[in-house]
Amino acid sequence: MALPIRTSRLVVREFTRVDVDGLHTVLGDPLVVWWQDAPNTREQTEEALGVILERYRTEGMAEYAVVLHSTGEIVGDCGPVYREVEGERLPELGWDVRSDLWGRGYATEAARAVLTHARDLGLRRVFSLIVPDNVRSRGVAQNLGMTVERRVEWAGRPHDVWALDLPVLP
Repeated sequence: MALPIRTSRLVVREFTRVDVDGLHTVLGDPLVVWWQDAPNTREQTEEALGVILERYRTEGMAEYAVVLHSTGEIVGDCGPVYREVEGERLPELGWDVRSDLWGRGYATEAARAVLTHARDLGLRRVFSLIVPDNVRSRGVAQNLGMTVERRVEWAGRPHDVWALDLPVLP
């Protein structure tokens, strides 16, 4: 499934340079980036967007913009990014949604769409690194059918590695 992907409420598409303000509404939200010492500054969001755009070029995938159909506003990000975990390069499916929109199912809806795209990119398995007390992300992972495979130390704290095999299409 090529991007953009349309769901009933969302459009999932690649970020562009003009999306910095929309992405900053997500990464500048202290509730969304609760594990960091502070939310991103606008400059840090610009740097993060640069990394995302470079990953599109070098890896063919990265976080994608999650946009509301009805308003055109960016409400989050979702996508697979390679992470180094215990010496293994794993495609991690991650998601972030603005905290004022939590509880509406946007993360699950976007992630389901991205799973189809990830399979089409050739991924056969995806992982999510989730801090054990992150109840919301655990709920999204469960809704996607992911299961905990193991616990690892990553980014200076324990994370559960959730995994999901993607179906092979004929």
